Amino acid sequence: MEKKARESVLVVDDDLDFLQIISRILENKGYGVATAPSAGEAISRLKERFYHAAILDISLPDADGTELLSRVLEMQPEIIAIMLTGHSSVQNAVKSLNCGAFAYLEKPLDPGNLLSVISRGLEKQRLVLENHQLLDELERHNRITNTLLGVSQAVAQSLDLQQIIDSALGKLADCTGLEASFVYLQKDGRLVLMGHHGLSRAMAGAMKKELDTKGGTIGRIFENTRPFVIEDMTKFIGRDLQFLVTGGCRSFAGVPLAILGESIGVMGVATNFAIRFGPNNIELLTGIGREIAIAVRNAQLYEEASSANALRELDSMRTEFLANVSHELRTPLAVIKGSANSLLQPDVIFDEQTRRDFLVSIDKDADTLTRLVDDLLIMSRLEADALEVSRRPRPLADVIDFIRDRLDNLTTRHQLRVDIPDDLPPVNVDEQRIGEVLTNLVENAVKFSDDGTAIVIGARRDGQEVIMSVTDEGIGIPGEIHERIFERFFQGDGRKTGRRKGTGLGLAICRGIVEAHGGRIWVESQPGKGARFSFSLPVD
Repeated sequence: MEKKARESVLVVDDDLDFLQIISRILENKGYGVATAPSAGEAISRLKERFYHAAILDISLPDADGTELLSRVLEMQPEIIAIMLTGHSSVQNAVKSLNCGAFAYLEKPLDPGNLLSVISRGLEKQRLVLENHQLLDELERHNRITNTLLGVSQAVAQSLDLQQIIDSALGKLADCTGLEASFVYLQKDGRLVLMGHHGLSRAMAGAMKKELDTKGGTIGRIFENTRPFVIEDMTKFIGRDLQFLVTGGCRSFAGVPLAILGESIGVMGVATNFAIRFGPNNIELLTGIGREIAIAVRNAQLYEEASSANALRELDSMRTEFLANVSHELRTPLAVIKGSANSLLQPDVIFDEQTRRDFLVSIDKDADTLTRLVDDLLIMSRLEADALEVSRRPRPLADVIDFIRDRLDNLTTRHQLRVDIPDDLPPVNVDEQRIGEVLTNLVENAVKFSDDGTAIVIGARRDGQEVIMSVTDEGIGIPGEIHERIFERFFQGDGRKTGRRKGTGLGLAICRGIVEAHGGRIWVESQPGKGARFSFSLPVD
């Protein structure tokens, strides 16, 4: 039985007897030996396979030994080349070593010396090859690390779930060149499609928007928490990835998005040409999946925490709202009750003016109660999406006239000015509802501005809309709450202004009514510089 050689040696010499002797010596030491009597035959053998070492005679019939040495090292740079000569000279030795020979030996050879030189050379070769492998492994790890770092940085820039998925898949394509990718996340017992990259419109349209967590290819990856590879999709018959087959993809790999061994989703990638997803590829994709999973989980935890905080804040706002409503109800009721009791005293006779003052107080506070109840009813209808809006074309002047008495009563201590151009077109509105918006905004301006300051109702055209505004010279509103002031129950800190806070429904009602008209409402303000509330209305 032929002994399998560990390492192979090519011996090149035109002395056939020498070739035979050297072959026997090397074979007895376990080397595989090939011989060549000329440079030409040596080149042919080198083209056929790799040799660990080559023993080259410096004088060959068809080539100079150093020329052959250069050609050998060009063909197989890792080979250990040993030069032989029967006519030693310093010049030949130096030339050979300069050309890349490992050693230079003289004939006749000492077999022990030759074997020692070969052994040292092969040991050096093993070290060189191991270093190359280590460098290749280091470069591979660097590529993986850089890719993972790129994905990690991309997903760390946001806590928005959709932005995380889109950024991750975009970075995945940039770093790996993979044409198509997608992500499903587990939600309420189903796998929900959250994003994709590199898919045609037809492929994206054919994707299942939801999948079972236990069926199909994607479901098995999720359930088993293990990668899955399809090297040739032309032979694939599963339905959940049929869109890839139809779209011309050839190879697929899917990895679980998992944290601490628990799947939260699946990432799939595909190529338009057949490739083998080897262990290194799967390691990289698994690492990317892990980075995405961590970012997704962080976003989910943040969303859960934000929701919990929002619920707590809403609960607190509702509690404060109920307290404020109770106060708003008790105050006018106390006045009404007190005035009525006074008038009903049988043993007291009031003059006409005093009686009138009591009745005016009752009438005024009854109006206050009516407005409060109306606000509560409107808010409940807005929340139920049941607010009736009867729109018709109306000139803005008619809308103002409809509520002019209310506005005048609200602004007895302020300078109310109405600045509406005559050439504005009619607006398609429910004048009662828009009147409520303007009344609320003017009442708000009165509450937060000093006596004697101006309040201006203005209007201008902007394309197919008319923009109405209420401007005051009051305390202003910090920028960070410009959006929040339109939320139900939200109120500024009345302790800082010394002003009564109210129910916190007025601006929320304004927004609901304006949006029911197809418009929008916003505020422009800075602390200490007044405020301008504006809202848009569609032109007839």
